[in-house]
Amino acid sequence: MDVLFTFDEEDEAEMYFGDTPVGIDMDTAQYILRQKASMPVGTVWGDSFPAVINHTSASIARQHPDFHAAKHGDYDAALRLIDDLVKDDRIVDIAERYPNAHVIYNHRMQGDGINMIPAAYAAKFSAAGMTVEHDIIAVTNVSHTNASDISRLSKRMRFEGKVSKGTDYILLDDFITSGAELRDMRDFVQSQGGNVVMMTTFGHGSYGRLKDIRIDNDYKERLKASGITDRDLRKYGIASEIGCLTIGEAAKLSRLVNARAKTTVAQLSARVLRTRQGQQPLPPVGEAVQGSGLQSVQTETIEDKSKTTNQGVELRAAKGAMHR
Repeated sequence: MDVLFTFDEEDEAEMYFGDTPVGIDMDTAQYILRQKASMPVGTVWGDSFPAVINHTSASIARQHPDFHAAKHGDYDAALRLIDDLVKDDRIVDIAERYPNAHVIYNHRMQGDGINMIPAAYAAKFSAAGMTVEHDIIAVTNVSHTNASDISRLSKRMRFEGKVSKGTDYILLDDFITSGAELRDMRDFVQSQGGNVVMMTTFGHGSYGRLKDIRIDNDYKERLKASGITDRDLRKYGIASEIGCLTIGEAAKLSRLVNARAKTTVAQLSARVLRTRQGQQPLPPVGEAVQGSGLQSVQTETIEDKSKTTNQGVELRAAKGAMHR
């Protein structure tokens, strides 16, 4: 069986990609267990998915006087923000290139209110004569503010709503950094028979503009060389396979796994050096694990009353290794 997590006596948790452990907080571990069963079946990007189109940067948008109100539920403020910073010629170009596509946008909570920027951005496409659908919504509230890379990578958005089979869809969001939430929406739409033809966002992240969202061959090889498999991604509900990831997600995952692998090598080298210097050697790994209080814990299927998954989760009081 696959090991999902190990826990120590201080409730410190680790998840595993290949043979490499990566530290994770307990809240994220519990979230992963809830999301596993609701992961849609994703599809790889293919060779011709177009570049993401956006209009401004996050740093510029945050300076706008209506930005905060728009992020926290003020639709009129969001319209003013969009009108001031969106480049209308890009909206017209998209409408001309995809006249029959339907537009859907990421409904997402932001603190104590609904983030209205995606809805206001979608209104631009409605004004251009395109069909905008409003009933595909996010049913999980993933907060990435001040989150670690592993939390951002592991906590996925889940969506519900009616998708028209065979229909072309354009996906909208407010900003794009790694593209993870857009990829989650794409996975949902594709799994329901829709065809995602492009993505566009109001803005891009402060650290650079992500144009080609797809994982490239270089990162595919890097992840495989690090021992990461499609099975690893599926067991945590992250993605159906490596080819479904965005390049931003792949970069984060590669960085996390390689950093931990280097730390492990350094720890082993220090142990060897201490032994050679005649110091008391560390106990064998098996004894160390046994002494640390690591024990086996199984995942159990229980009745789940949540909207997004049919599986419940029980984290037993005993600490240990959690198997699928």
